[in-house]
Amino acid sequence: MRIADFAGAWAVVTGASAGIGREFAEQLAAHRVNLLLLARRGELLDTLAQALRQSHGIQVQTLALDLAEADAVNTLLKFMGDHAIRPRLLVNNAGVGRWGRFEGGDMAANLRLLAVNAAAPLQTCLALFPVLAAQRPSVVINVSSQAAFQPMPFMAAYAASKAFVHHLSLALYEEWRGQGVYVQTLVPGPTATEFDALAGAYPSQLAGRRDPAAKTVSASLLALAQQPPLVISASGTVLQRLFAALAPTKLVLDKVGQMFRPPDQA
Repeated sequence: MRIADFAGAWAVVTGASAGIGREFAEQLAAHRVNLLLLARRGELLDTLAQALRQSHGIQVQTLALDLAEADAVNTLLKFMGDHAIRPRLLVNNAGVGRWGRFEGGDMAANLRLLAVNAAAPLQTCLALFPVLAAQRPSVVINVSSQAAFQPMPFMAAYAASKAFVHHLSLALYEEWRGQGVYVQTLVPGPTATEFDALAGAYPSQLAGRRDPAAKTVSASLLALAQQPPLVISASGTVLQRLFAALAPTKLVLDKVGQMFRPPDQA
């Protein structure tokens, strides 16, 4: 399976207005894949859609949608039905982060984080499976995070939500591979996007180089040929995973906590 085989098919990309989601839209469009782009910021989606139509001659539909809303997936399904869109690719990229002490975030913010990062991928995978399975081979790409590999003090809810989608995605790989639906779990490294700023990031030991979003998306699409369950574009994850798995739990929590502790709490 190659991405070129999907020319003329439809892909659904969530969180497509910026960052990794926007890069998925651009690279898929370059392979002449038709796009249904989702994000909260409809104006950005419409601008991107117009540019992709003009550059690649593809069909692009946009849906301004907050995936934290209780009926978001039903809204998506209705839109797909109204526009006769039957996707062969689903990219669950939308994500929300929050840095800082757990008790510093209000209930609504934490519940929204869980809805977008964990519930929405679960719901879209389940809701779109019949359509994907009917057009095999098809693809689901769930964007995970290095945060999924261990608990993260001071990013507690975010890491927990990414651990959920990470394990869900890997399990679906095994369940669905015999039905013609390839589920890829994608782990980016720190990426040059607006994510940290929106999540309230502060100076920490994580400071350093950020990869371009193109690196992550290119790795994801190239992996379609081999269909591995896990695609990691981040560097240093082997040592990270070994440390998280083999070191005493108290040591892991202490070291990660030191990395992400707010400056005023150091």
